Amino acid sequence: MANGPGRICYRFDMTSPRAYLAFLAMLLTACGTEEPAESSEPTPELEACRPELFTPNDAEFVRIDGAHATDDPIKDRLCVEGAKPPAELANPWDLHCDVASGLGAKVDDDSAAPERLRILEWNIKFGTDLDGVIDVLENDSIAKDADVLLLVEVDRGCDRSNQVDVARTLAERWGMDWAFGVEFVEHSQGGCEEGNAILSRYPLGNVTHAFHNVGGIERGKLRAPYDWAEDEDEPRTGRRSFLSGDIPFADGLFRVVSSHLENRSSAEERGAQIGEIVDSMNAAKRRAGCAAGDLNVFPDIGTTIIDLPLFDLMSEQCFTNPHADMEQIERRTRPSLNYQIDFTFLRTVRSIQIVDRGVLNDIADVPSDHYPVWVDIRYEQR
Repeated sequence: MANGPGRICYRFDMTSPRAYLAFLAMLLTACGTEEPAESSEPTPELEACRPELFTPNDAEFVRIDGAHATDDPIKDRLCVEGAKPPAELANPWDLHCDVASGLGAKVDDDSAAPERLRILEWNIKFGTDLDGVIDVLENDSIAKDADVLLLVEVDRGCDRSNQVDVARTLAERWGMDWAFGVEFVEHSQGGCEEGNAILSRYPLGNVTHAFHNVGGIERGKLRAPYDWAEDEDEPRTGRRSFLSGDIPFADGLFRVVSSHLENRSSAEERGAQIGEIVDSMNAAKRRAGCAAGDLNVFPDIGTTIIDLPLFDLMSEQCFTNPHADMEQIERRTRPSLNYQIDFTFLRTVRSIQIVDRGVLNDIADVPSDHYPVWVDIRYEQR
């Protein structure tokens, strides 16, 4: 590490692919300053990873329709199977669930799309301390200016979170578009629903929801790393899932994903799960985007990198971790750990710059067992 006036810079072993991407992230953040660094001679690898266009010219944007926006989260279930326990279902993994959404963003249809976004990812521990979550998101100097919230472990109608629709409650408070996708039906909580959510101050559209279908355990034609239907303490129907959507950004559409990888899984299974997320972004023909969430990984540095399958895949697919140039202790995302397990992986194009990033791990009384992770991006016409 080398210090200069008003800045901290890091030296990297350039033979490591991930270290190389971390070096690029450092350049883009100009060693922690607000201005992105300029590269006079972009490398072929960088050029290949950062094409000019990030959305097909014929891409359509279909805004969310507000489905289930006023439903009673206790009486009106999103999944056809409702609160039926695992024993009453032919396949307790095979859920058929709607996506709930609401229109709240107050944006003039004729106004230009934003050219700067602050994206914040946070595992909010189901919203069990919702007042605390609200306090952070309203009053923290960084969090209060977030344009997009990618939330993990979000409850809908559960006793532990006062039976509220957590995503809707937060979005309506701040006037945001929102979408919620089920991950599990929680039978230890009376059959309520838990999942991932996207909240946006700008129009949200082209939303998709998918259950992961990889792992070493099979039920019929479905696969998973762990069978939650047989868990004695937390019996659940369903599987881990991810929620995706588009936000108009500059002259294109920026894809965002809220995800929660299985904690009871192998490194290969976590790599396969992130692969499904990347495949979905590629299938949607979205070059630029943010694949975020609680990835439940082990450290990405050290002599032995357990989750190398995941990190290598993200490197190969041109995603970068904007926090990679920070010390692990500085980017820790759980009070009980000293390393990063929550991420905002970014894939950008030449006109999109990473401006700043951080982890809000200085919160005194964090209302979750995770810290919020954030990143700022901006569009610069080239």
